[in-house]
Amino acid sequence: MNKIKILIVEDEAIIARNIESKLLKAGYDVVDTVYTGSAAIKSALEKNPDIILLDIKLKGEIGGIEAAEKIKEKKDIPVIYLTSYTDEDTFEKAKLTEPAAYLAKPFNLDELNRIIQLTLFNHNTKRELLETKRRYELAVNAGKTGVWEYIPSERKTIVDSGFINLFGLSSEQNTTDADSWINLVPMEDLEVINSKLNELIDGKSESYSFEHRIKRVDGTIRWVLSKGKVVRAAGSIKIIGTLTDITELKETEKKLKQYSNDLKNSNVAKDNLFSIIAHDLRNPFHTILGASELLASYSEEMTTEEIKETAQNIYRSACNVYNLLVNLLEWSRFQSGKLEVNKTLFNLCEIVNQVLELYEEQAERKMIIIHSRCDDSCNVYADKYMIESVVRNLISNAIKFTPSGKSIEIECKNINDDFAEFSVKDYGVGIPTAIQSKLFQIDSQISIKGTEQEKGTGLGLVLCKDFIEKNGGSISFESAVGKGSLFKVNIPKK
Repeated sequence: MNKIKILIVEDEAIIARNIESKLLKAGYDVVDTVYTGSAAIKSALEKNPDIILLDIKLKGEIGGIEAAEKIKEKKDIPVIYLTSYTDEDTFEKAKLTEPAAYLAKPFNLDELNRIIQLTLFNHNTKRELLETKRRYELAVNAGKTGVWEYIPSERKTIVDSGFINLFGLSSEQNTTDADSWINLVPMEDLEVINSKLNELIDGKSESYSFEHRIKRVDGTIRWVLSKGKVVRAAGSIKIIGTLTDITELKETEKKLKQYSNDLKNSNVAKDNLFSIIAHDLRNPFHTILGASELLASYSEEMTTEEIKETAQNIYRSACNVYNLLVNLLEWSRFQSGKLEVNKTLFNLCEIVNQVLELYEEQAERKMIIIHSRCDDSCNVYADKYMIESVVRNLISNAIKFTPSGKSIEIECKNINDDFAEFSVKDYGVGIPTAIQSKLFQIDSQISIKGTEQEKGTGLGLVLCKDFIEKNGGSISFESAVGKGSLFKVNIPKK
């Protein structure tokens, strides 16, 4: 077992040697015996004793109390003051250095031994408590936890540094007044907190644990897990508890929920996409295969009119298949993030006129009159390919759902300095109210037949919305069954 190392500081040489002799006989290790305050400081820092026996009134420039103060600034070494007599003023000054004990001279060996053993025990206990407190504070700070105590009878709240940090307060702003914390909790959450505290005070429960919000001094809102427990002793009541910042956890939960919803929507969208591929892509091919087989096997027996009608069926089915394939490919590329947005400045009317030429034959065949009013100064800043897809889908839909002999109105105009508007108005079958809210959702199976029984999947409108919003624009519509529909698209100009 290591010997206890002791530093003796005594300006009376005879007394110093007597103390040293007693300590050596008792089995202690006297690392040094010095006679001045400056020598005591130097020896304590160099030899690191376990205890210092220090004369409270040393002669010289540095007295015993001053020496103890300077040692305490550098080293945590317990000091036992040696004193023959002490006035009240000196005693009060000595207390500020937090000595381990006072030993009156002269003293016997048994008394010295008891004080040394008690000093070491108390010092080790204090050191362990400080270390435990330090570890606790580290754990609290790492866990973003604050500890509090509430005394209902006094309306008094005691909090630790973790609690102060949780609210973004400074140590000067700490207060024991319970009412001072009210403004740091949103009102609706404060009502729940008061309810929980009252249940503890009234004996209806012994503890609680729930989540609520707090408002930091900088105005930011944080989520905390609040835990409280009632302590009853000698007729008094106090409540102790903790607050743990769980804002990041709540954000993670929110993100996980969003990811879950996105995954669910993605799976529904994929299911619908496969349905479109399996059903709507296969049906036109049945028409193409059947009509082409008819031509291949019986063309010699068919009249010119019958051959022409069959060829038109093949052409219409091929067009439907092509448009569907284009939309499927564009949508899949967009969803996978492979379709980049490359914005340029271009004339919107030129795009509209090009698409109208593409569908001119289809409109003429249905005897649909298209009225187009385009402002030649209608320039927009967007992805040209995406806007062309939007214009193509809206015009194609208008033709598909407009009866023969009716008209379609198309307009391009400047709304203001920031946006241009492209609109398509038809006088066709219209959209039932029940499905209007689902018109731009891929997870909703929408099927409205055209005037010639053309089938629609709704994928084109989903694509339109995605493309327009990706370019910073918006799409809206008005529709009534039997009266037609009006689609409006706002496209950024800058």
